[in-house]
Amino acid sequence: MTHRYALCAAILGLGALLSSPAPAADLEARVIVKLKAASPLKQAQAASRVRSLGARLGVSARMLGQPAPDLQVMQASGISSEALAARLAQQADVEYAVPDRIKTIRALPTDPLLGNQWYLQAPGITQPAAIDAVGAWSLTGGSASVVVAVVDTGVRFDHEDLAAPLLPGYDFIADGLNSGDGDSDRDADASDPGDYLSSADLANATLRSMCGTSDTHASSWHGTQVAGIVAAQANNGLGIAGVGGATRVLPVRVLGKCGGFDSDIIAGMRWAAGLTVPGVPANPNPARVINLSLAGGSGCSSAYASAIAEIRQAGALIVAAAGNETSPVEEPASCAGVLAVAGIRHTGTKVGYSSYGPEVGISAPAGNCVNILSGQPCLFPFVNAINFGSTTPGSNGYTGINDITIGTSFAVPLVAGTAALMIAANPGLDEAEIASRIKRSARTFPVDSNLPICPAIDGDGQCNCTTITCGAGMLNASAAVAAAIDAGAQNPSVVISVPASPRAGTAFTLGSEQSQAAPGAGLSTWEWSQLSGPAGTLGSNTPSTTFTAPAAGTYILRLTVTDSAGRAGVQDVSIVVQAAPSSSGGGGGGATDLASLATLLALALLAAGRRLLR
Repeated sequence: MTHRYALCAAILGLGALLSSPAPAADLEARVIVKLKAASPLKQAQAASRVRSLGARLGVSARMLGQPAPDLQVMQASGISSEALAARLAQQADVEYAVPDRIKTIRALPTDPLLGNQWYLQAPGITQPAAIDAVGAWSLTGGSASVVVAVVDTGVRFDHEDLAAPLLPGYDFIADGLNSGDGDSDRDADASDPGDYLSSADLANATLRSMCGTSDTHASSWHGTQVAGIVAAQANNGLGIAGVGGATRVLPVRVLGKCGGFDSDIIAGMRWAAGLTVPGVPANPNPARVINLSLAGGSGCSSAYASAIAEIRQAGALIVAAAGNETSPVEEPASCAGVLAVAGIRHTGTKVGYSSYGPEVGISAPAGNCVNILSGQPCLFPFVNAINFGSTTPGSNGYTGINDITIGTSFAVPLVAGTAALMIAANPGLDEAEIASRIKRSARTFPVDSNLPICPAIDGDGQCNCTTITCGAGMLNASAAVAAAIDAGAQNPSVVISVPASPRAGTAFTLGSEQSQAAPGAGLSTWEWSQLSGPAGTLGSNTPSTTFTAPAAGTYILRLTVTDSAGRAGVQDVSIVVQAAPSSSGGGGGGATDLASLATLLALALLAAGRRLLR
């Protein structure tokens, strides 16, 4: 089997890298306090008020200043600002107490095309699927010690926006015809010579059979595009900004003119994670994240399953494209332990071409150009680093609004770059914890009343995503990084219980008893909703509710649970409802039942009469 890249067709931070939480002894609280007008302390000198309040709470407090006549800034050691403010706010004579926080400059990077990177902005009315990388950059600027391997076509090392983040990498394409670089050996040159397929190439029967096509195509420079989404250099006054900030990119070349053989891809994945590959020097820069913007075939072979298990054991997170076939998730994203990424439109619904299914872990923008059918420029493409050579390398630059740069290939590096930011913020997270926090921090899918609920699709392959078909939700980079920093912060885990054989016309109970909040929080609200199936009747928004289905069929219901800290967890459940049983007495069918009973009684009396005659 060969794999073709899943193509339908970062920023240097403004704040320093956040450190781990300080021990309690090193904590230094600053709180702004306002006393109520009737407080006896109002008559004392400001400094005395602060000391008295501190003594009442058992802390040694001092006054730092007065922003206004009735405000005091209190400082205390051994306690956090948040904890001190919370304790002060509970005092009867305190009107309010709030942490005295630091604000920083919010200038955006200088990259001139950042404004066109709609998918990196904060979610808005026109693009609710945007991942809010801008918010994530205010938490961490990434780290050059974090490596993301882009297992792809190789890269153009001479691209202006990639020279800084690129590591040397390696070429794993062992077939000379497929490689197109003039040799048939694996070597240390991971540069992309172009993956074009010409008429001259197709004249070679062996290559034509390998590619499985008689159609020519130009070079895609796919690996360069993916690498730019992950970590194009920011604040350099050029081009675009990558999601992962100061993240380094390890180019691993596995895709050539015909795509890539599984054997080459698996070797490249293993090497990227720092594992041994016979005949290849050890990788001096093992990756924490492996980006696979490629897909092909179904199921998950033993070869991929074993390689993935080894790579995860080595500590690397594997992020892969679900595919672009409007079909079940393709290999290797279909394998257990891989964070599979589906593609959504700017509105948050499944983009028509994206594959989907229960293997998907998260969804992210993949670009969409529906309007191009009417002759208009593409409104929601990706703006990517690229080479302009149609076959062999030419000048470098960037894609534009007239380029159809879309595909789940481009959703994957948004997730990989987010994972790199999370590792920069909290290097102690392992690959399972990173994937878990990406899922738990996801935003809920919207519902477009004009579209069916996945897995049903419209004529363009579009549908409303559910957690059953498109993963945990829409990628939220800023929330994911925040969850990495606060390793204890978790969205509620939602578990829905359903009776074994629900029947139409009869109310049955849906429970959520096994749902849990994060430590230190409690569950506060439950919101039940129906996503698909004939309109039924839902009970109250409580931990357990009832649902009455009007007819037999499949129904998808959703439960959104919010905890006391305002964090939300979402889960969808698919319920197969059986037809109502036929009535056995009274109502419809009763006459037939009574006739049968009368017949049985008559036969019984006849038998009894015969016995008496004997």
